[in-house]
Amino acid sequence: MIDHNLKPTLLLVDDETRITRSLKMLFRNEFNVLTTDDGHEAIRLVQAQPVAVVISDQRMPMMPGVEVLRGIREASPHTMRLLLTGYADLAAVIGSVNEGEIFRFLQKPWDTEQIRADVRAAAHVAELNFTAAARRAQSGQNPVMAEVAEVPEACPGILLLDRDPAAYELVKRATPPNNPLHWARNLDEALELLSTQNIGVLVTDVQDGQASHVGAIKALKQSHPQLVTIVLTQLRDYELLVELINQGQVFRFHPKPGHVGTFVKNVQSALDYHHVLQTQPELQKRHSVAQSVKPLLTGLSDRVMGYFRRFGVSGN
Repeated sequence: MIDHNLKPTLLLVDDETRITRSLKMLFRNEFNVLTTDDGHEAIRLVQAQPVAVVISDQRMPMMPGVEVLRGIREASPHTMRLLLTGYADLAAVIGSVNEGEIFRFLQKPWDTEQIRADVRAAAHVAELNFTAAARRAQSGQNPVMAEVAEVPEACPGILLLDRDPAAYELVKRATPPNNPLHWARNLDEALELLSTQNIGVLVTDVQDGQASHVGAIKALKQSHPQLVTIVLTQLRDYELLVELINQGQVFRFHPKPGHVGTFVKNVQSALDYHHVLQTQPELQKRHSVAQSVKPLLTGLSDRVMGYFRRFGVSGN
């Protein structure tokens, strides 16, 4: 558990001394800052003490940042993870979500105020995570078993937003027998289903012909924080995927059509995580999104914009 009387701990993992020196100077007044250039040591550090936030560079000689954050997620799941890179590395973006389940994807050179805001937000969520886990432990509830307690009465549905019949067949194969599968060919149909059905997982492409679902994906994470989103797409757009990590908190990226076995695992992981968010609602804070620099609701119908505004989602 994090001691509220002490500064939260921030761990910087980078083999470039100038980077760790600059970040340490930036955060030393707010955090107890640790540094290492060794991914294995980083994992040992989070095992030995409560670490609120880890920022890892992607390109390091011994272990890439994605692997570091994956190890940290396994060793200390309540520690918030951020990946830092100076390269347009598409594989790193996808791996940071699918393997490291990161909170933010940071790019060099960073904006000072933005990185401060991101790290502060991450530290706040980490405090909630550690505090909730400590309370469960004090009450005698097994922290692991807590994730499978309080099973909802009805199995949540899976919603596919994609007009592609091949996508429907893929999602159908991955949907467990007890979970309803709903198919929306457009955003209006999807919102109608979200209004009337118990939906836990959204599977969506980012494009519908000429229309983009990017703004809707971001808005849905704000309006439905318990909704777990899998992006199923042929697009290989680095900047777009970074947007969806930071401003949409997507859970997994899966290339279309991709490997069926992997997709089945992604869907089951998403359903499991939706259950965790339902039974431990404090963890929904983990998916607080960065402010979008683009209007979210541009190009959407009045009906769709009205839907999101009922949840307090701004178009800006």
